[in-house]
Amino acid sequence: MDTITALPSSLFLFRGLTPQQLERAESYFSAPVCYEKGKTLYSTHQFQKALGVVLSGTVSVRSPQEQGHSVLLNCLGTGDIFGAAALFEEGTSDYVTDLTALTNVCVRYIRLEQMDSLFAEFPLTAQNYIAFLSGRIRFLNRKLAALTGGSSVSRLYHYCLTHGNSDGTILFPASMTDLARTLNMGRSSLYRSLDTLLAEGIVAKNGKEYILIK
Repeated sequence: MDTITALPSSLFLFRGLTPQQLERAESYFSAPVCYEKGKTLYSTHQFQKALGVVLSGTVSVRSPQEQGHSVLLNCLGTGDIFGAAALFEEGTSDYVTDLTALTNVCVRYIRLEQMDSLFAEFPLTAQNYIAFLSGRIRFLNRKLAALTGGSSVSRLYHYCLTHGNSDGTILFPASMTDLARTLNMGRSSLYRSLDTLLAEGIVAKNGKEYILIK
């Protein structure tokens, strides 16, 4: 498996650092850890207190399985990060999602202890981390508003959650009129609700198929 070792210079933690500082900051990260396609990176009960940065490959992020079913929440690629949800939370015994390598994947980690040392040496990285978390809060608030701000949107979202394949593909009826009737809304309300889910990145369209992303 080809191994990419350098972290992306665009990594949010590194914003504002000089090239010399960036080289020093990168030393706090582990050597690359590589996973073959199909391997689990994180699962509900198997994870580490570390922030992971994807160097290469694609990682699926899915909800924990319930009654043999899980929902595809996201796909991570080069430069994307994971693990922030558990990094500083005390007493965390479960991780919130399952991460699986969709292709061969290489990752570099920074553990909690090293992150503390990075923040101490380069306070700007701590500011960058807080800005990142603030952005995630705004992002989630927008999603929450989209899902609760109108009954038609929330009904359609609930339908998408409960009518999907394991790959996230939503099983809509052949007729949108039938779907509107099922959800007790007009066709125009249905299309507006679908447009909202698409605009917010909750649902994606692939040809004639719709896929639940978030």
